[in-house]
Amino acid sequence: LGALLSHGWSFCPPVRPPTTFRLGTGSALRWSATEASATAAATSPQSPLRDVPGDRPMLRMTARHKTEKGGDARVAKRVPWIFRDEVDNFEDLLKRGAGKAALLVNVESSEGRELGIAAFNLHRGVNIVARMLSDNVAVSIDQAFFEGRIRRALEHRELFFAGSAHHRLLNAEGDFVPGVLCDRYDQALCIQFTSAAMEALFEKQVVDALHAVLSPQAIVRRCDVLNDRTMEFAPIYPPAVLRGQYSGPTRFTESGFTFHTDLLEEAGCSGRVFEDRPLRALLARQLAVRDAGDVSGLRGLALFSESLGILCASRGVQTTCGVVGAGADGGTGATRAHLERLADRNGCAERVSFLELEEEASVALLRSGCPEGYDIVTLEPPAFAPTYGRVEEGMRKYTAWVAAAAGAMKPGGLLLVVCRSRTMSPVRLLRCINLAIWSLGRRAEVVHRCAAAPGDFPIHIGLPDTGQFQAMMLRVH
Repeated sequence: LGALLSHGWSFCPPVRPPTTFRLGTGSALRWSATEASATAAATSPQSPLRDVPGDRPMLRMTARHKTEKGGDARVAKRVPWIFRDEVDNFEDLLKRGAGKAALLVNVESSEGRELGIAAFNLHRGVNIVARMLSDNVAVSIDQAFFEGRIRRALEHRELFFAGSAHHRLLNAEGDFVPGVLCDRYDQALCIQFTSAAMEALFEKQVVDALHAVLSPQAIVRRCDVLNDRTMEFAPIYPPAVLRGQYSGPTRFTESGFTFHTDLLEEAGCSGRVFEDRPLRALLARQLAVRDAGDVSGLRGLALFSESLGILCASRGVQTTCGVVGAGADGGTGATRAHLERLADRNGCAERVSFLELEEEASVALLRSGCPEGYDIVTLEPPAFAPTYGRVEEGMRKYTAWVAAAAGAMKPGGLLLVVCRSRTMSPVRLLRCINLAIWSLGRRAEVVHRCAAAPGDFPIHIGLPDTGQFQAMMLRVH
């Protein structure tokens, strides 16, 4: 009341009714048992939160440096992330939350204007300290709140995948459920948390809401988003069933191709099978028109792939799958055992061979599987540049791997390059590709380009940089 009287009623927005409608194994990302146990106490879910809007502590933003910069400038434009240097009372909130991993806070500008509700991470080393849940401080963040967001996300998926029960159901901020990913495999759901604060505060409420809306047979928790959890100082848990009973593996069919996924298997990455959907469609079209559909004489190479290589083999291409060896850095591709099962399920095991990749890209190694060169190569490396501090290192790795892949190709072959680093803009990726092709003394043109994942991977309009998926297909001469 004092803030309103001192700053005037014009600073008080109208209260709106609540809405009813969300290289992985590298040494830098490995957690020892000691580290995991020491961190788990601080980041494991707290006792279920009973949210009372009037009892929340207040996060006060710093004053703006300029009219459109600093302080609450980003949050006022509906950007859902709050960085540490934007919080004026950071130390006070740490004292208020002593012994806890996170707090649910109301957010206000330096002038006392209410901005909304956020989940606040109490770890000192975190850069993104808070994630906005709502711009209405009168809303209670409880199971009913998450049920509304899940129903809205489900309605959106039904517009794109009517009759299908296999898709990404929640895509974090893109579905207004910050820090929460959920993949739907018919009667099994796979949930992941990219935000330690959301996990600590609302894991039970989100799981209860998913169960209330969809009534699945099982809800499985995974931690495939290693880079995000590492930056949040969150422990890496093994896959586990949180609710119900899971009898894997999960199988489903897409355009005649059968997928085989075990949600309790530590290797692999949940949701990537859905993210690769447009890439499989692109390859299937190319193979259908290539030599009038007769591809029996073609040779293919799939690097770090989870499904693209086996898809080519199922269409008749003799395919070599490059899989990550024990010493490779940060591979997120499927294991050899997973690819063998997938090939068996699709009746193409005799057309699949394997090549163990090393940490460094090598044309000689890739050529060893096919000295005459490949007709089709798919390159799906891990996120070599997960943060802006590693952009230069990542660009060097992307350049090296594109050069190795292009150097192993026949003239006129197709090269599909997939990038999953959110810090790699299309311009940066094209620079890497151009340098790689130039270093080989070869030429290439881009014949297909996409910079958006399928419709079940929406991106928050205030976070364009989180659209980390982009792909380019080139013809290499």
